[in-house]
Amino acid sequence: MAWHIALPSCGMFIGTGVYPMSKDYLLSALYAHPTWTPEDYHPLDMIERVLADNQGNLIQLWGQPRGYAPWVYAEWFYALDEIGLTIPPPDWEHGKNLRPQDSLELQRHADRNGAGIVRFIRAAAEKGLYTVLLYVEARPEWARLFHEAGHGYYLGYDFGERFTFRLENALAKNRGEGVISLQSLADDFVRRVREHVEERKANGWGPIMATSLNFYVDYEILAGTDIPVLEDFAFSHLNMASALSRGLYRQFDLPLWGSHLAHEHYSWIPIRHPHKFELLRAALFQKYLAGCKMVINESGQWFVEATLCEDSPKFEAPELPLTPGEVSWGGDRPIRFGPYIEAARHHYPRIGYSSEVCRTYRKVISDFYDFVLRHGTPKGQPETPLALAKGNLDFCGHRYSPNAAIGGLYDLAEQDPRWFEGAPERGWEIAKRVFYPLPPILEPHPNRFLSGTPFGPVDVVSFADDRISSDFLKRQYRALLFCGWNTASPWQYDILLDYVFSGGILFISIPHLSMDTTRNYGAFGVADLVHRGDFSALCGVRVKGRGIRYYWATAIKGRNDLGFRYPRRFGIMTTCLGDIEVTDSSAEPLVVEDEGGYPLLLRRRCGQGEVYFLNSWAYPGALDQDEGPGATTDSPGLIGFIYRHLAMKVRGTVWISDDGREPGNECRFIAFSYFPEDGSRCFQNVDFERSHRFYCHEGQVTRCVELLPGEFRLLNPSEGKDIRC
Repeated sequence: MAWHIALPSCGMFIGTGVYPMSKDYLLSALYAHPTWTPEDYHPLDMIERVLADNQGNLIQLWGQPRGYAPWVYAEWFYALDEIGLTIPPPDWEHGKNLRPQDSLELQRHADRNGAGIVRFIRAAAEKGLYTVLLYVEARPEWARLFHEAGHGYYLGYDFGERFTFRLENALAKNRGEGVISLQSLADDFVRRVREHVEERKANGWGPIMATSLNFYVDYEILAGTDIPVLEDFAFSHLNMASALSRGLYRQFDLPLWGSHLAHEHYSWIPIRHPHKFELLRAALFQKYLAGCKMVINESGQWFVEATLCEDSPKFEAPELPLTPGEVSWGGDRPIRFGPYIEAARHHYPRIGYSSEVCRTYRKVISDFYDFVLRHGTPKGQPETPLALAKGNLDFCGHRYSPNAAIGGLYDLAEQDPRWFEGAPERGWEIAKRVFYPLPPILEPHPNRFLSGTPFGPVDVVSFADDRISSDFLKRQYRALLFCGWNTASPWQYDILLDYVFSGGILFISIPHLSMDTTRNYGAFGVADLVHRGDFSALCGVRVKGRGIRYYWATAIKGRNDLGFRYPRRFGIMTTCLGDIEVTDSSAEPLVVEDEGGYPLLLRRRCGQGEVYFLNSWAYPGALDQDEGPGATTDSPGLIGFIYRHLAMKVRGTVWISDDGREPGNECRFIAFSYFPEDGSRCFQNVDFERSHRFYCHEGQVTRCVELLPGEFRLLNPSEGKDIRC
């Protein structure tokens, strides 16, 4: 079923997470995670607080309480008061009414699980607030009432991080003597997601959303999930998360795509950092300019929950001689933190609703909501002439780590290191460095979050399960660049051939055309390649096998096609070329290895389009070596130069530069987008301390623009003026 979700009049859903809470509960006694809950929150009161504090037009209702007294479940999920039942509050002195499983009333009325959610959705709708459910459970008879209760204000259910690969992968433990492949990993993952999605849809839960840091959210979409709502900040690179979500939105014709901002937990910089909350504000505007139409702030507004920064007021709470098992409410394990509650209460003013931290979170959200109410949201999605191809069976993480095992298969990776992230995954880092660079704006701490878009926004599209069409690629993108892992197929080859023949520009390398599913990305042979290496129709070459190992790559003498000249060298590579036969004499070499002059990069006309064929036996990530003669500290590397060249070749309607010709260091600090549907243009300086000046080009018009530190600027044709924030 294709869902349609009507946007609010301001053009954007702006939400806040709301959690059932019961005060005085210690949620964690992990070594570095002391987490007390300072207040009781009742459901209808929270609706009023969201309105009074101007926290947006959407509530994300969590099914995981912060605190677990039986009355929380009775009020929020069972609505037992509607049938005349009142669950008493916790009795710490006598150890009663502390855990939901100890409540006979909850057991007797289990059939009412969901009644409170219906009431919440209805009450929120009456106040003009939309509702999204996260991690919520309910009986089917109540779930079927969610849409009716919402009257258009119920948006669906989010299963969160339910489906991800943990450190111990169950598939690996149960494999017996069978061979694990990337395909079996994908099949198992999709099966698990699909079972849950289909069950929820059959019971009336409506549109299904996924919130996590999964770079493989495309497989959750394949399994029937309707809306990606990636967990930004946990998925550290905000613009890459947007690129993936936006690409999937377009590719699968999804209702919308969203952002779940986990700034409190994953920004990691200290609260005392001068740009701690400017980072949150900038993140909201970075999502706005990326085309995001649903943004939800996870936490921070109601109480201080996170401890992943060294100066969290959580650390001022009394030290407790307890283990995690002694605070768990599950099973038969007792709650043993009762004697420490009185000491903890003295600490609550620093972490509660009225604390400085929580007031600041609410102020940032309120200010952003006011901006959107006043000026609206650009219509549609930004122009993106270029896409990065996320290959079939690419299960890498959101950022490259050589310690991370594909699919959580650590036991397998320790026996076969190819299952650790390697050269295929490193290719994504090159793409990020070129298209979404992360300048040093949070020093002395690293900036893992905010990037410029010197070549404009780009999308990430998925080749997972070969669910992509040449019609879509031809309609949407002028250039397509392969970056990471890909398991190819003859069908996929034909899609790419049709795309290029019709005018598209393609960058691809030999391993991207391998059909391997076992992570054999070094010792594969010609038999593993599509058409046994005969890429004549697409690339104008036939691959005969692995070629020579080489040291240096350089430009053709007298040529400057890619932005560098001979004798500039890239290396030391110490990897292999392909042994190829050039079957199209018109294919021209642009880069060669510098001893024998064997071609490393060929450019070939194919129909109305072009192919940039990297004659490398290794993935592009292996060529990210630039320490040789002519190397500079700001070099994008050989692959980066190729990407830059292609990006400038397919510039959009609006583009920016340092010098009137191409982006440079200044443009690394500028994020921008152009929305063709209504002509809106957005510009953002991600540097909180320095102004940056650049040229903005549109058609024959060029103008010099300077953005103040942290400035966001909206050029809204309907208002006829620049709107500065």
